[in-house]
Amino acid sequence: MPDDILANLVQSVVLVGAGGLIEEVYGATEQLFGRSREGLIGSPVAELRGIGDAAHDLIGRSISDDVPLNSYDVACRPPLGDIELMDMHAHPFDDAGRVLLTMQPRRITAFLEKRDDMEAAARSVSGLASMLAHEIRNPLSGIRGAAQLIGRSTDQKNIRLTELICREVDRIKGLVDQLEHFSMPVTTGFEPVNIHEVLDHVLSLAQAGFGEHASIRPRFDPSLPPVNGDRDRLTQIFINLIKNAVEAAGSEADITVQTSYKHGIWLTNAEGHRVRLPIEIIVRDNGPGIPETLRAHIFDPFVSGREGGTGLGLALVARYVSEMGGTVTCENHPEGGAVFRVQLPLYEDQPK
Repeated sequence: MPDDILANLVQSVVLVGAGGLIEEVYGATEQLFGRSREGLIGSPVAELRGIGDAAHDLIGRSISDDVPLNSYDVACRPPLGDIELMDMHAHPFDDAGRVLLTMQPRRITAFLEKRDDMEAAARSVSGLASMLAHEIRNPLSGIRGAAQLIGRSTDQKNIRLTELICREVDRIKGLVDQLEHFSMPVTTGFEPVNIHEVLDHVLSLAQAGFGEHASIRPRFDPSLPPVNGDRDRLTQIFINLIKNAVEAAGSEADITVQTSYKHGIWLTNAEGHRVRLPIEIIVRDNGPGIPETLRAHIFDPFVSGREGGTGLGLALVARYVSEMGGTVTCENHPEGGAVFRVQLPLYEDQPK
């Protein structure tokens, strides 16, 4: 009976000897790592695909402190199919230095569980833009009308001041018109976009301006097919993300921008259709990471962890990505810094 229970666990369990070698496997271990029991037993735990180094480190600390230890949201490098995160528990087993390691996989659906929050943030920005445009336009009209009346009854010197008022009011009105236009979602008219052309352009802008003192390293998969999107908004998305990363990391900023094709990532869109999001773009920095108090609200408008920040940059990112049928998430990397992950749909998958 105990063997039957262990064999049917949905978690993966391995018994690791004092030398770091796997002595026995239980539960879903074989399915998780795609290896037979015979292939796993006798192999170093540090060589477990995706999480070997993290597992070896957790076991080492558990043995050293002689206490059970947990490690949550461990990033799988590389992912195990659609599994990108792993929760692990190491428990000293006996006086011989053996440790029982339990692993609970978390699939990409769990990793993207905050998509609803992202879309809510996008709607918040749209509503905010519409409200501001409406509320600002009325007093602007009154100010301009008053300036014109004053200009008719004053001398030539003061007329120049009233003209200045009118010009500045017109300039603000132009900005408000743009804000109102922004509040209207763009969900049609997308085209095939080479994401690397967008990223190359963004990196050139960054290195010539706000990121001139930063180290920005592209790691691109040149074989990626076109995404379905809007080139200008994609440009703004990655300007915001890279600028945010540079500012977070400070004077020693070391930024990695990586693209890849990920199988097995599907979401249900607003129409109830399942769509795949295989194009992944990662922006990782070496800054202090996202404070725990901000992680749940990082895409909300006016939420910023930087002094002087408006908190609108990431809210705009969330809105633009959502409109293009994609998703954006964030996490703190186990080795430090923040990771922003954008998933986008393929143009070839769109209805023709």
